Amino acid sequence: MTRDVVFRAFNRRQILAGTSASAFALFGSSPSAFSATPKNIVVIGATAQSAPEIIKQGLAQGRKVTALARRPEAVGAQHANLTIVKGDVREPATIEAALKGDEVVISLIGPRVDPRVELESMDLYTVGVHNIVGAMRKKGNKRLMVTSSIGAEHVVTEKPKSTELRDMWLWNGRKLYADMAAMEKMMPSFGLEYVILRPGFMIERPAAHNLKLAIDSTAPKGSGPIITFADFADFVLKAADSTEYVGKAVSIFSDQKTEWGKNLDFDAMLKMREAQGPMENGPKAARK
Repeated sequence: MTRDVVFRAFNRRQILAGTSASAFALFGSSPSAFSATPKNIVVIGATAQSAPEIIKQGLAQGRKVTALARRPEAVGAQHANLTIVKGDVREPATIEAALKGDEVVISLIGPRVDPRVELESMDLYTVGVHNIVGAMRKKGNKRLMVTSSIGAEHVVTEKPKSTELRDMWLWNGRKLYADMAAMEKMMPSFGLEYVILRPGFMIERPAAHNLKLAIDSTAPKGSGPIITFADFADFVLKAADSTEYVGKAVSIFSDQKTEWGKNLDFDAMLKMREAQGPMENGPKAARK
C-alpha cells in the first residue's frame, strides 16, 4: 500500500452481519425504523479524519449540515446547506449556539496523538460528551451518536513485554481509551436516544462495501478491523435516520486484517496528523 493510505483507530465488536450489503439489509428489513426524510445533522469535531465523508454524503442526500470545529477554516468544504461554526466542546455555550433542536448530533471529537508517545492524561470524551448533552437538553435535540475507539474494549493495565507497534499503541494510549470507555458508560444515564459507534481502522480509499457489525458484544478474535471512511459515513447516516441501533453500541469492521507495512502505512498516518497541527499529549491534549 502506498503512503497516501492513512487511518484512524476505533473499536470493534462481535460479528452480527456478513457484508456491507447484509448489514444494510437489516435496515431494509425494518422500513418503519426509518425517518421518511433524511434528518439534518450537526457534526461536532468537524476536522476529524472521518468528518469529510460524513459531511459530503450528508449534503449529497439533501441534509442540512452544521459543522462545529475549533478551527473552522480547516473544515475545507462549501455548500449552500453547510454551516460551519467555531466551537469547542469545553465551551458549552458554543455547542448550544450551533444547535437548533431538531438535528441528529454526531460527535467525532478526538485528539491528535502520536501512538509512540505515552499520553499523560485525557478527559476530552467524558467532559466533551457531558457538555454536548447539556447543550442538547437546552435546545431540545433528542439523538446523539458518539464515536469510541478500538482500544476502549479492553483497556490495557499492564505494560506489554512486546515492543510491537500495536501493543505499545494500546499501552501509550491507555488513558485515552479509558476515558472513551468511561464516556460509553455514561450514555444510558443521559436519557437521550444514543448510538455508540466503534469502527475499526479507517482508511482513505473508495467504499469497499464489506462492513460487518456486532451489537453490544466483542468482535470475534482474528476479525479484521480495516474499513473505509466512505463506508463508515454511509453507515452513520443510515443509522441517523433509523431507530435500529438506538441504545446500542455498534462495532463496525470487516474481514480485512491490519498488516503494517502492507495495507497500513504508519509514516503516512503521522504525516497526515502532523499536517492537521501539532501532535497532542499531556494534560492539555484536548485543547490544542
